Amino acid sequence: MGKVKLLPIIVFLLSFFSLLISLKLFWNLGVFVDEYGLSADIVNGGDLWLSMDWLRLLLLLLLCIVSGMSIFKGEQNK
Repeated sequence: MGKVKLLPIIVFLLSFFSLLISLKLFWNLGVFVDEYGLSADIVNGGDLWLSMDWLRLLLLLLLCIVSGMSIFKGEQNK
């Protein structure tokens, strides 16, 4: 096992923690919507912003996957 660059690990950890925070906030939105009988698009300000919320989760997931793969790919090339 050679030297592992620190930057890809930091990028992965930041993206992973951002994904966890966004998932928890989205979960809390769902709980709020359920308790008060609203819909998520009303709370987010419309269908567009609800779609942007879903898109943010998808992009963070893709960022975690790509940054995680870059850690292991960089390790194998050495």
